[in-house]
Amino acid sequence: MLSPGFVFRMVLLLILAGLAAACWAYFVEPRMIALERVSVPIDSLPDDLDGFTIGVMADLHLDTTPFSTVKRAAERLANLNPDITVVLGDLAGDPLLMDSVNEAIKPLGRPYGVIGNWDRWWENESIRDRVNLHMLVNSGLTVVPGIWLGGVDDALLGNPSIEQTLAEAPTDAVRILLAHEPDIASMVKAEHRVSLQISGHSHGGQVRLPLKGPVLLPPLGIEYPAGLQEAPTHWVYTTRGVGMSHIPIRFLCPPEITFITLVKKR
Repeated sequence: MLSPGFVFRMVLLLILAGLAAACWAYFVEPRMIALERVSVPIDSLPDDLDGFTIGVMADLHLDTTPFSTVKRAAERLANLNPDITVVLGDLAGDPLLMDSVNEAIKPLGRPYGVIGNWDRWWENESIRDRVNLHMLVNSGLTVVPGIWLGGVDDALLGNPSIEQTLAEAPTDAVRILLAHEPDIASMVKAEHRVSLQISGHSHGGQVRLPLKGPVLLPPLGIEYPAGLQEAPTHWVYTTRGVGMSHIPIRFLCPPEITFITLVKKR
């Protein structure tokens, strides 16, 4: 039989461990910005684009995430000097924060971007008029000769169209698709000839537990929750994002900026 003293010590230890984990998740890990370097092999990549780089940020959530964290992430990403930079939606749930968003991402210049579901709560405001991003909403453009960058509308609250996004893409261009929700990959068909999709939205789960993994994943962020995965027709990279939604904590799932390098498939 366990002694009362032993039981008391075990309970106290569990309480202290819980408090330590809570302090870590609230005060420490949300500010520990990780840099993920990812190489993506592309079949049709021209020789002169071998090594083309893309800087990625997503899910700023400036209404829940400290401004200093987002600004530091942008500065760190800018210092890597990627060939292009993209910001994948969920900037803030309040249009009054757009000036703060612009200030936070100022080190990036004017990146390309797409709309996230949190940017759709206020339909009477146009995010495209308020934020310093080159917004791609069911549209695209040639960012350098040989690479077409397209962005779809938010899949949860908008009207995404892969066909419209790629309608003007040159036949021989490498096609990169920006989509806030990663599970939109199921809409991509072989005839779209997308090489790489870059997404956010899932936060990697935001809170992960040993052995279990993510505690909760959002709709359209379940099949491709984090990292580089192979969909039936193309690569999908899902970033854990910079910020936090609903509750300002991260656990075993640090915030992320991403440096993607396109490489010729060997």
